[in-house]
Amino acid sequence: MERSAKRSRGDLWALIALACGGLVLLAAIASPYWKDVALGHTDYLSFYAGGRLAFTPALYDPPHAMAEQLRAAHVMGKGTYFIRMPWFAAAMWPLARLPYLTGQFIWEALLMAGLVVFVALWPRPSFPVRATILCYSLPALMSLRMGQDPPLLLASMAISLALLYRGKPVLAGLILSLTLAKFHLFLPLYPAVLFARRWRFASGLFSGTAILLAANFLVSGFDWPQRYLAAMTNPATTPVVSVTPSLFYAIPGTPQIRNLMVVIIGFALMALYLRIAREKVEMLIAAAPAAILPLLPHAGSYDCLLLTPLALYALDKGSRPAKIAGALLLIPVTYFVAWSVPSCAILIPLLDIMLLALCAIPARVAGVLEVELYQIESTA
Repeated sequence: MERSAKRSRGDLWALIALACGGLVLLAAIASPYWKDVALGHTDYLSFYAGGRLAFTPALYDPPHAMAEQLRAAHVMGKGTYFIRMPWFAAAMWPLARLPYLTGQFIWEALLMAGLVVFVALWPRPSFPVRATILCYSLPALMSLRMGQDPPLLLASMAISLALLYRGKPVLAGLILSLTLAKFHLFLPLYPAVLFARRWRFASGLFSGTAILLAANFLVSGFDWPQRYLAAMTNPATTPVVSVTPSLFYAIPGTPQIRNLMVVIIGFALMALYLRIAREKVEMLIAAAPAAILPLLPHAGSYDCLLLTPLALYALDKGSRPAKIAGALLLIPVTYFVAWSVPSCAILIPLLDIMLLALCAIPARVAGVLEVELYQIESTA
């Protein structure tokens, strides 16, 4: 037993050393960009402008957004306009009352806190292992560099799952409804929670979503859907993303052929997701972004961070091929290759699809199907 304890302590120190090495690596990668972040040249600029324009008819008006950006940071981000729902602008309103750089500092601190919450609450693998893995995460670094909110979405996922395991499904659903901030990344979740018959969880999720949708009308008036849709479909406000975890722009052929392929692949991914979502509540939450991210026309490199929960599950409980796919989505080398070599750009969406498919195949341990560690009633 004493030898085992010494070995455990040695493993812990090794993981701490690895984590420190990862942080040094990420700091070195980010060093050319610290000046831009310090000057406020991040996507927080659009969130700040949205907060300034919340409760006004000009929320989705590019000239007003540009004026707010120029006043705040003395720079105008091309295509960096507010394209979130009005409730998100209201949530940013308090930060927008502060000086711009002060607000950005608090926002970045909240993003880092989101990563800490995820590491602390996500159930697998062990805490030291998942903390070490996040210290090497390039998508996490990109989220902080760009001031994007996937870390807060990860925190919502982790808190929701923790509440489910504590027998509080309605509250868990309410917390998870905050993922409406980037609703397109969680669209599969809504039919899946009904398919999985998690009725109380679904009641919280749909109630929270309804509350946020109703808040949109209070913040931006009854015509907000039209103005929001116009902003979303305007090429000037939603430019094509050059580095993306999606296959959308890689599918050859005419737009009609591409749309057909997206539908076919989408049905296949949804079928895989529904299978695992019904079996395990952890997978219901973890796999939702993976089921749609490869098909989105507008997704950024930072959104790859939302593949982390499924990759961690595969690393801990998946079959050997699933572990390999999960590990590849967690290490920085994969992203270096995918983001640096144009011909390898489809590597991330392909790994995403492979991981989802491999996780849908039950892992066998000593010839016995894996049994979920946490048993939750289907009525949860």
